[in-house]
Amino acid sequence: MKTTVNKINVPSDRRIIVTSDVHGHYKHLKNLLETVNFSEEDILFIIGDIIEKGPESLKTLRYVMDICKKYTVYVLMGNVDAWRLTMFEDDDAESNEELLDYIIYMKERWGGCFFADMCDELNFCISSPSDIPEAKLRISKSFNDEFEFLRSLPTIIETQNFIFVHGGLPTADIDSLVGDDAFNVLKNDAFINKNLYFPKYVIVGHWPVTLYGDKIACSKPIVNHNQKIISIDGGCGLKRDGQLNALIIPDINSADFTFSSYDDFPIDIAMTSQEESANSVNIRYTDNKIKILEKGDEFSYVQHITTGYCFYILNSYIYSYSENSTCDDYTDYCLPVKVGDELSVIQKTSRGYLVKKDGISGWYRGS
Repeated sequence: MKTTVNKINVPSDRRIIVTSDVHGHYKHLKNLLETVNFSEEDILFIIGDIIEKGPESLKTLRYVMDICKKYTVYVLMGNVDAWRLTMFEDDDAESNEELLDYIIYMKERWGGCFFADMCDELNFCISSPSDIPEAKLRISKSFNDEFEFLRSLPTIIETQNFIFVHGGLPTADIDSLVGDDAFNVLKNDAFINKNLYFPKYVIVGHWPVTLYGDKIACSKPIVNHNQKIISIDGGCGLKRDGQLNALIIPDINSADFTFSSYDDFPIDIAMTSQEESANSVNIRYTDNKIKILEKGDEFSYVQHITTGYCFYILNSYIYSYSENSTCDDYTDYCLPVKVGDELSVIQKTSRGYLVKKDGISGWYRGS
């Protein structure tokens, strides 16, 4: 897959809404667009990873295809979208075994996948690698529109003041990237940390923004005016506390950015206030090795190997209790809370509530 660049001029009198990394969460996307009152007067950019790692990939893709017909919508390729196309087009015995293993894993881990959704709609059961060629044949005939839509997606869109790309750019000279391997711009991990600067704002998804913070888990878009990079992936579906973000640009010539988001956590009202914790940690999968110091029934006391920081963690977040223990993304941060604050409740425990407030995850010990 090669890098492609579409250049468009956006009218100066229309609001721009940008989202990314929907990952098969149809309800999140639909509710997010309702939250921001998306209409035919707006322009919507969806910057990749429409499918996979969620329960309704096929339904989500069709919803995106439908709104493209009714509204002004620009959709870009994501690394996951591209990988699924590549996986489907590979045609040998080894790739068939890999695809079967992938389908089984995705259904167990995420509740479904793009290929499984299509097979389910066709009432075709895959039980062995030998079933894969027939499944691909039937899928190709029945879902040609969906595949053609995915294959048509550009990897970069440039406008007057903004560049949209899923992962990131290795250079500001985007014309020089045309024809290169698309994965160089689709999968550009920790893009902000590359110390690159751009003349136009580069808006990306791919890398959940919470991965940038080592103290506090925050899912809100990051706007770096110095580098002119905006990262908006809220970890929808991938993170237990994730959300689907929408960056809102009031006008193509404006840098007065706001954002909205959607998640499906229940909301409760804080009855007591709480002070912010002085110290905290945000463990991320990129650095998640821990040492178990004391195992408990619900929580265990552990030490983060890299920093030496000790904290209590829910056992359900610990992957193993061996010498090479690791954990899921986790924070011990206590949020500053006032009476009457609305808190999204992620999990209730015997030691308080794991909640989210204004896109920031943490603990609330009150009632």
